[in-house]
Amino acid sequence: MDETGKKPRKKFAVQLSSGVNDVGKVKSALMFATIAQCSGCDTVVYCVQEGADAVVKGKIKEEGLLPPGVPTFEQRLADAIQVGVKFQLCEQVAKNRGLTKDDLIDGAQIAGGIHLIIYALEYDGMLYF
Repeated sequence: MDETGKKPRKKFAVQLSSGVNDVGKVKSALMFATIAQCSGCDTVVYCVQEGADAVVKGKIKEEGLLPPGVPTFEQRLADAIQVGVKFQLCEQVAKNRGLTKDDLIDGAQIAGGIHLIIYALEYDGMLYF
């Protein structure tokens, strides 16, 4: 328990290395991140390699392309953001692709690779997509 008498929230990370070429994996990563956040975990999606596509504004577009009732990338992303999932892009990937914070979805941060190491070593759980 912390000083307020509440049980501290667990920490959960999702490493996303899939992008526009495998949107199904991207949507799964977002879905599980959202579930973790709603289950009492502080959740971060750390994007590496092709996973950068998920945090670049407008890079992945599915709206209007799927049958009714099938969640789109845009819906999964909006759900994750709404519940408080945090998004980070690997700093080296950003440099390699010439991306700046202005290219990213609102709230996404560019973060050094050490963050991913910390998540793997110290977080309560982690998934890889």
